[in-house]
Amino acid sequence: MRRLLVPVALVVMAACGGGGGSAPPAGPSSNGLSAPTSFRVVLQKVNFTSNEVQVSWSGTGSAYHVFASSTPGGADKLSIDVTGTSYNWIAPREEAVYYMRVVATSGGNFSSPSTELPIFTIDLRNAIDALFFGAGPMADSPSLANFNPTAAVWPDGTVVQIRVSVEAGDAARSIAQTFSDDYAAVTGGAIRATVQVVADNMHAAQFADLPEFSIGMRVLQVCPQVGVIACANLGPAPIGPNRSFVNLNQPTGAVAVEHELGHSYGLNHVHVNSSSRPELNFLMNPVLLATGLSEPEKNAIIAARNGGMHPGMRRNEALAAGLVLPFTGQTSIHRQR
Repeated sequence: MRRLLVPVALVVMAACGGGGGSAPPAGPSSNGLSAPTSFRVVLQKVNFTSNEVQVSWSGTGSAYHVFASSTPGGADKLSIDVTGTSYNWIAPREEAVYYMRVVATSGGNFSSPSTELPIFTIDLRNAIDALFFGAGPMADSPSLANFNPTAAVWPDGTVVQIRVSVEAGDAARSIAQTFSDDYAAVTGGAIRATVQVVADNMHAAQFADLPEFSIGMRVLQVCPQVGVIACANLGPAPIGPNRSFVNLNQPTGAVAVEHELGHSYGLNHVHVNSSSRPELNFLMNPVLLATGLSEPEKNAIIAARNGGMHPGMRRNEALAAGLVLPFTGQTSIHRQR
């Protein structure tokens, strides 16, 4: 049993520059340029091949120089001149912490640097590993990768029947509808669902009582973990019985409905330090009560499907297809503790 972007357009005007380089002097310049202020990350996107980090700032300089480095104060990843007060950095697709800052420039003079920001990047292949195989650095049990686990995925063309008990309530039904619609959109309609309220409270129901490719949502305190408000089993075969129960320990457990439906659809937990950016608040993070599939999770599902993800796929197949990485025995450096 398992428990529990709004795109922002930025004008990027690169005058010159490129990859890593040397940093400018850190002290004040002779012409009194003011350091940029309000340096912030506007949006972060995790794609299959890169991380996009959009930053902006305020300042009175005629131009600026943006730096990114693997160490504070460095410039080994990015050193570029820009005009305007925003920049979109296409960062590597790797799990790392980078440091970004900006200085104002004029006639070869530099201001003091802005506040330096840590940037947490993710390799989406690790997210795919955790979501579909429950393995790798971002998973509950990273070393499961050594046992070549199998993915639980509904077959394309499946129409899942989600049956919500009256006791679970209309709030649970509405949330279930939102999740199923989101998942259908991500899969291009290949995996859809119907959601209906049923009179049966399903307290005595067993898996055999559910039709194939159905999910029963009920209020029933049967979750084995201490202190959880809801739980669900992985539904799709061969891991699950092609059926699932979402068990809410109490009617207020509806706040975890989308997370538990993720399990019912075959998704495992994924760990990431959500405090770094709101875009990284993964629905399948076990320590959050996030709502809705995050953009990285959607991108992971899309990338996995494009890479050949199918019911019963083994992790070694996914590794050969480039969907996951060789397991090194390490846990995620971003793992939330």
